[in-house]
Amino acid sequence: MLKTLLFTLLAALPAAALAANAVDANAVPANAAPTNAASTNSSSPNSSSPYDLQCLYAARQDGGMLEPADQCARVEGDTVVFAADVLGRMDFNEDGLSPVFTHGSWRWVRPDGKSVAVVTFDNFADDFDGGLTRGPWSGGMAYYDTQLNRVLATPYEWVDRYSGGLAVVCEGCRKAVTPDGEHSFMTGGQWGAIDRQGKLALPLRPDAASLMREVEAAREATASTVR
Repeated sequence: MLKTLLFTLLAALPAAALAANAVDANAVPANAAPTNAASTNSSSPNSSSPYDLQCLYAARQDGGMLEPADQCARVEGDTVVFAADVLGRMDFNEDGLSPVFTHGSWRWVRPDGKSVAVVTFDNFADDFDGGLTRGPWSGGMAYYDTQLNRVLATPYEWVDRYSGGLAVVCEGCRKAVTPDGEHSFMTGGQWGAIDRQGKLALPLRPDAASLMREVEAAREATASTVR
């Protein structure tokens, strides 16, 4: 039901606002594709620039259902600034975060207006797995915590979620779309796995399948040690 509503609301936004946003991807080689490289900061209510961006936001009065809003936000340099009245209508979760689609990307937003662009996963903002979400930055892909602080910046075109202390990454890969246009995925390039510090734990190689076998074996070994 929510996904049907999301498709309906997205269709109401201008095509230009949607062009940079990709839907979720196959589990292998990728779960999501990078969408937007804008960095984020707190809002600046004293600016005279008009709020010329439309948004889809989770409305508090409707129990978090997505609602469209005109004059919702504006771009100031590399920052997306949200209108105070729209911030006041957003539904924030237990981490103090609310999902918003604007400026061609899903974003997580805090009550003070601080936000960060994140990858699209299952037609929605990438959620927090192990306290981290994924989003683009000027040098590649990064991980952000629930305070929207960038805790690990990587030089890779795509990064997976962490599991068993490892995350699959790719260098030089590119986004492709399935024939039905329903899903996107990363293909080509070199594939490896990084640890929690961002260091390569498994070296880059063109064969993603062999990498996945090594990653699964390493994760199983970690799980056995924990047990």
